[in-house]
Amino acid sequence: MTMSRARIRWAAALAGTAVLAQAAPAQAQAPVEPTGAYLLMVAPEEGPVTAKTLWCGPDGGTLRAASRACAQLAAADGEVARIPAKEGPCTLEYAPVRVSADGKWRDRPRHFTRTYPNRCAAMRDTGGILFGE
Repeated sequence: MTMSRARIRWAAALAGTAVLAQAAPAQAQAPVEPTGAYLLMVAPEEGPVTAKTLWCGPDGGTLRAASRACAQLAAADGEVARIPAKEGPCTLEYAPVRVSADGKWRDRPRHFTRTYPNRCAAMRDTGGILFGE
C-alpha cells in the first residue's frame, strides 16, 4: 500500500516539528557567563603597549597561558595583587613598566594597576599572569 503525497508531507512535517521541539529547550538556555573576564595591559615607558584579554570558566581570550592564569586567579579570588610572586632574581635595570588588570571575577569588579622598575620585576611580582607566562 502506498501513502499519498499529502500524507508523506504531513508525516515529514510532523517529524520535523518533533525534532525542533526537542532541540528548543537546549537553545532556550542562557549562555554561561564566564567566572572572570579581564583586560590585561603592559605599558613600558618606551615601546609599544600590549593588551590581552582573559576569560576564565571557560578559559580563553588572547592571553597565551589562559588556563594557568585562570588557576592563579581562582586561588587568589580574582585579585591579581594576591597572586604569589614567582621566585627568582631580576636585574637592577631601570626601564619602568606599568601593568594593569581590569575586569570582573564572579560579578565583582577587580582592578589592579602598578608600576614596576622593569619587566622582570613586573613578571615576578604578578606571578607572570599579565604576561601569559
